[in-house]
Amino acid sequence: NDLHRPDVDAVTWNCSCGGKMVRSPDVFDVWFDSAVASWATLHFPSQEKEFQEWWPADFITEGHDQTRGWFYSQLGASMVSFGRAPYKSVLMHGFTLDDQGRKMSKSIGNIVQPEEVVQKFGADILRAYVLGANAPWEDLHFSWEAMENTARMLNIFWNAYRFALPYMILDKFDADKADLSKYEKSLRAEDRWILSRVNSLAEDVTKSMEEYQLHRIIRSISDFILEDLSRWYIQLVRPRTWIEQDDPDKLAAYATIYEVLVKLSRVMAPFTPFLSEAIYQNLVVGLDPNAPPSVHMCEWPKADASRIDKRLEASMSLVREIAEASSNARQKSGRKLRWPVSDIVIAPAKDTVDLDNLESVLRGQTNSKKITVLSPGEKPQMDLEMAPVHKKIGPVHKGDARFVVEALKTANAALVKKQLDESGKAGLSFVGKNYDITAEMVQFKEKPPENLSAAEFSKGFVYVNVTLTPELESEGYSREIIRRIQDMRKELDLRVEDQIRAVVDIESKPILDLAMRQKDHIASEVRAAEFELGLGLELNGKLIKDWEIEGVCVRISVDRK
Repeated sequence: NDLHRPDVDAVTWNCSCGGKMVRSPDVFDVWFDSAVASWATLHFPSQEKEFQEWWPADFITEGHDQTRGWFYSQLGASMVSFGRAPYKSVLMHGFTLDDQGRKMSKSIGNIVQPEEVVQKFGADILRAYVLGANAPWEDLHFSWEAMENTARMLNIFWNAYRFALPYMILDKFDADKADLSKYEKSLRAEDRWILSRVNSLAEDVTKSMEEYQLHRIIRSISDFILEDLSRWYIQLVRPRTWIEQDDPDKLAAYATIYEVLVKLSRVMAPFTPFLSEAIYQNLVVGLDPNAPPSVHMCEWPKADASRIDKRLEASMSLVREIAEASSNARQKSGRKLRWPVSDIVIAPAKDTVDLDNLESVLRGQTNSKKITVLSPGEKPQMDLEMAPVHKKIGPVHKGDARFVVEALKTANAALVKKQLDESGKAGLSFVGKNYDITAEMVQFKEKPPENLSAAEFSKGFVYVNVTLTPELESEGYSREIIRRIQDMRKELDLRVEDQIRAVVDIESKPILDLAMRQKDHIASEVRAAEFELGLGLELNGKLIKDWEIEGVCVRISVDRK
């Protein structure tokens, strides 16, 4: 019943030599078993083939409590036996603590079981979180909130993967159409950029793998998914997927998305094995029965150096920064991104801004009709403000100083500055009396005119012209109506190819007149086979909703055709 001494001494076995096998009375230090593990597991010295092929190990990993244990015992035994270390590199990983840095303990009640996390989030999310939360050699402070963030990131990736699938299926996308080499001449700058970025990612991940910087890998993948793929490229390419015919521009977009997703699934395979496998099975095995049956049986994805364009990547980074500054400028003036603007002016402070043939990308992402890039130091026409410098005015004009200040309030700032620049003094008048001022008595400050809203970026300022014309208003209202109808299509769970009947009743005649200019465009965008736009219309569709657009009630009905 008890295998400890002395009861274990009653346990014996017959030996092939004819004797009895009994417990050895002398036991060596148990760490000796671990010390010789690196070659004992290869059956050395009785067999030498595997030992010669595999020993010493490339890599060994354990917790930092093993510095004087497994790491040291192996090193000592190997040095005595062979005169060299049994491993080429060592990684000591940290321990898992709670979010406050405390050891997990039953008495504290802070233990988190891996099974609990897997049940709630799945194995891939747990794996990606643990790998990316901190450097491998640091202790992990487990956080449910950080787990949520990892889950959100991978869910965004899944949605990016699913984004083009309905359109690809509708257009009968196959292995032949997936051949990117057929569309080289049709690739846009944004296509070449995302192909460069995914190959740069493969290059960075490979380098980090070789250096055991696993946490950097997950962060690089996360940045690519969130910033490059989802928030930028998908937004750029979305309109191209709506083209009806087999247009080379659309097929180039499909082939680019396909190439990026396949390479990304292979790069992510060691870190999110189940998610990567699901995508690979659908995109690769589903199109090519001769492909390796699993993503985990593919060769490691090497970066295609011919696709990497660092200048293009830097230019696109600048374009994204300008677009963000433009968005900030819009917010200051209350102009939503869905509403087009007539022009945007980029005013660099010192360095020349080169958009590198990405002007069309910037126009699209800023919803602007025109982009103007000024020379370094140049600005659009500014309004001038001037303020009196009291300590300079008082000693000269004494008792009349307050009259000079009042005169400055009503004077034309541009005219005063011109006089000061030309002659060093300017003339003012107040209640019939004239005064002369010098440059030191006044301070000038430039400010954008009311129609320009400004925001800063790393190389200068971006100015957005927020003046609305009837043409811009018409386009803005049409986009608002399109967004509401698209939301209603989703609520009805309609497929991409489903045609609809839509009726839009606008309770304002001026707004209706503006929207009517875009009637055909609205119908095309929402796939409406029958479309009515008017005032006082009767609504009978399956789904009827009231919306408020810029303070105006708009009633919309949608039904499947």
